[in-house]
Parts: sequence; C-alpha cells; structure tokens
Amino acid sequence: MSSLASAQLALNAGEWDAARSAFESVAVQTADPECYEGLAAAAWWLDDAHTCVSSREHAYRRHRDLGDELGAARAATALAWDTLLFGLGEAVALGWLGRARDLLGPLAESAEHGWLAVREAELNLDVWHDPELALASARRAADIGSRGNHDDLTVVGQALQGLALAVMGRVDEGMAGLDAAVAAAMAGDVPDPMWMGKVCCWLILACHDTQDVARAEDWCRRVEAICAERNLAPLFNVCRIQYASVLIDRGAWPDAERELTLALDRLSGSRRASRLEAVVRLGELRRRQGRLQEADSLFAQAEFVPVAISGRAQIKCAQGDPAGAWNSMQRLLRSLPPDSRLTRAGLLLPAVRIALAAGDVDAARLAVAELRATAQVADQDSIWATASAAEAAVAPPAEAVTLLSDAVRRYALVGLDYDEAHTRLELVAALLAVGDSAAAREQLERATASLTNLSASADLTEARRLAAAAGLRTRGPLTSRELEVLRLVSEGMSNQAIAARLVVSEHTVHRHVANILAKLGQTSRTGAVTHAITAGLL
Repeated sequence: MSSLASAQLALNAGEWDAARSAFESVAVQTADPECYEGLAAAAWWLDDAHTCVSSREHAYRRHRDLGDELGAARAATALAWDTLLFGLGEAVALGWLGRARDLLGPLAESAEHGWLAVREAELNLDVWHDPELALASARRAADIGSRGNHDDLTVVGQALQGLALAVMGRVDEGMAGLDAAVAAAMAGDVPDPMWMGKVCCWLILACHDTQDVARAEDWCRRVEAICAERNLAPLFNVCRIQYASVLIDRGAWPDAERELTLALDRLSGSRRASRLEAVVRLGELRRRQGRLQEADSLFAQAEFVPVAISGRAQIKCAQGDPAGAWNSMQRLLRSLPPDSRLTRAGLLLPAVRIALAAGDVDAARLAVAELRATAQVADQDSIWATASAAEAAVAPPAEAVTLLSDAVRRYALVGLDYDEAHTRLELVAALLAVGDSAAAREQLERATASLTNLSASADLTEARRLAAAAGLRTRGPLTSRELEVLRLVSEGMSNQAIAARLVVSEHTVHRHVANILAKLGQTSRTGAVTHAITAGLL
C-alpha cells in the first residue's frame, strides 16, 4: 500500500509515473491536500495538463475545507502559472494570482509570499513584457527568502533579478546575477529540479537575447546533460528549443531545423507554451530561408508573440505591402514598455527597414536613435552591430559603407553568420553606390559563399540582383541545362531532389554537377554557386 512518504520519495527520485500512481492511491484513501499537490507535481513532469491543473484545484479546495489559508494560497499561486503554461488563458491565471494575494494579505510573511512574488515576476516578464515591475517583484522574493533563510527562494529571486536587468539592457549586471544564481542552483541550493532547471533556462534565455552565442551553446549542453540524467523531459524540450535558437543565430540551420522538428514531435500533444516557442523559432528559420508562405503559416499560430508579429510584418513588406507591415510594427512597438530594451532592440532593425519602405523616414530615424541608446546601455557587440546596420539604412552611401563595415565586423566577432552575410549584401549595395566595384565584388563573394551554405534563397536572389547591377552578368561556359542544375544547387537541393525535380536519373545530375565544377574550376558545390553568382552566371 502506498503512503504519502513513499509517494514523495518517488517524486524526489524523478520516478514520475510511480509517483503519480502512489499519490493517486493515497489521495483516494485520505483526500490529503498534500497528495493532490504531489500528484500535480508528477503530472507536471509528465506533461499531463488536465491532471496537473485539476489536482491543484483539488488541493486548493481541500486546504480551504481544512482552514489552511497558507496551503490554499500556495495552490492558488501554482495555478496562476500552470493555467497559463497549459494554455487555459491569461484571465484564468490572473484570477488565481488575485486569489493568492487575497489569501496571503492578512497572513504573516512566509515563503509562500516569496513564491507569489516569483510568479508575479515571471508574468511581468513573459506576458506583460515589463522588466521594471518584474525586477521589483524578484527583489521582493529574494528579500523574503533571505529573511526567512529559504535558500531556494533567495536564489530564484536573484536569478529573476538578473534576467530582468538583462532585458532592461543592464547586461553585465544582469548576467553577473544570473551566473551567481546558476552556480548556487547547480550546487544544491535549489533542490526542486523544476526551479533549478528554470534558473538555468533563464540564463540561456538571457544569452540568446544578448546573442551571446558561444556562452548560450555551452550552457545548453550542460543543462541538457542534467535533464537527461534526471529524466526532466519538459525542461529538456525547453532547452532544445533554446539551443535551436542559438543554432539559427550562428548559421547552423540544418541542425536547428532538426532540433525544432524533434521538439514539435515531442510536444505534438502538449498544451505547453514551449510548443508555441518552437513554432515561432521554426517560423523565423523559414523566413530567413526565404520560405515565406511556410513562415507566415507558422507565425500565424502565435499571433501575439512579438517575434511572430515582427516576422509576419517583414513578410508582408517583402510581398509588397509596406504600409500594412508598418502598421503592424507600430502597434507592436507601442505595446512594449520602453524599458524592455532587449526585446525592443530585436525588433528595431526590421522596424527601420519597414518604416523606410512605407515612406516614414522620421519614424525610422527615431527607431535608429533608440537602438543606438540601447547599444550604449547594453554595450554588446551584437547590439552595436544591429545599431550600425540600422543607422546605415538612413545614412548617405559613403557613411553607410563605414557603418555597415562596422556591423559586419561585429557580427563576425560574435559568430552571427546569417546577420553577417545579410549585412555584407547591404554593404555591396553601398559600395556600388560610391563606385567601389572591386570592393563590392569581394564582399559579394564572401556573402554569397555564406548564404549558399545556408540555402538562404531570398538573400541569394538579392545577391544575383546585385551582381547584375555591378555589370557582372555573362553567359559563361555552362549549358542551359547545367545552369538549371546549378540554380537548384544554389537552393540547397541534393542530387536526389534535383533528379526528382527535373525527372532525370540521379546519375545524370551527378554528371552535370561534375561538369559544372570542372568548367568553373571549383572543388565544391558552395564554391561553384559563389563563383557563378559573383560572375553573373546565375
């Protein structure tokens, strides 16, 4: 026969199925609210939304029946987050948050007051994008933890302070706080694996927002190892999605696509918000690849997520509706508080480009000024690079060459391969505008090589346009069929895929590719595409 103690032991050991069965058995026998809380925790790890939420509601009701207001507040606080996590709506989450506040109001300060402040900080960051309010709540949580000697609460509060500070652009201060919190969490000061994992994920999220690619990659691997060791599947999924974001940033697109596809498969029946995050990240990858219809369809599934709104606006602009795109971007920027600096910084460069396409030069200049101010506060190479690229869009050609050269250098320094290659194309246009065709051709070669490796079709189309503008177009040594094959190679297609498209054998395609390499004097497919575009063959 199961007991509350044995069920708790199974939960602590990460034996989620055994814990659920044990808690269910004891709950039937005793209706103890602690059994329902334990059952909810096991169901949380098993991604069973219905059991998790209903068990927390049972726990709340039983605590109330027993006159335990503190226990009821604890259940209400957990429901404030889990109802949002499992897609039951912001209104429901706010209702439970308000109920927890009402219950805790007349009671003496306790850990439950601190955990309520933690949830308030999370909601302020994730839902309302208000890092200043989040910072105040996180500080309150850490202070309560310190006064009550609750080490886990203190560490979690410190981690949330670090994340809020980073989002506000105070990156060095925020990352220092996150580093200290993660060290404490992984050393055992945060025994609950959910909170330990969250602290680590917040650090990875801050790394992604600051585009600290190398650091994010290191932490992703470390957290993944912990998740695998302790059977923490939900945190593993979050970690892999964040890792995929890192891979997109550094240009490892096939790996990113594989991670996101696997994550979506694992989360196919899930109601967690992390599934939506995977959808958004895959949408952004498709947009960068030039697969705009697929990207728009994915973004449409996350209509209130800032990255999705920005992505759809960029697609709308690319498809010839800059006015509609600019309306969307303006609404998005108005919805985000000014002190949410890093979130806004990720949106301001596309906002500048869309505003210019819509003819609103004054708004574009205001966005550039804000981005420059954020770069000065955050002092990160990636944000300086973005600010330089934005300023170049409103600068005369000669000044734009200097600004874009700075952006390319800084993007290369932090390993943002796509941003570097895309900005090189803008530098090509600026160099052509000032009459420096030799430098333009060199930059075009570098950009095309990277974009070919990435199979960034929309950018490669722009590279062809720039090659033609530079007067580089020529018939060259290739037959029309070989040019057709090479064009498909430039889209990232394999020999097998090309054979299917052209309705020929794979051997025939292999022979065409070999002939192309020989005629162009190249040893790789990437080299052939790069040469062909910069020579004006494609």
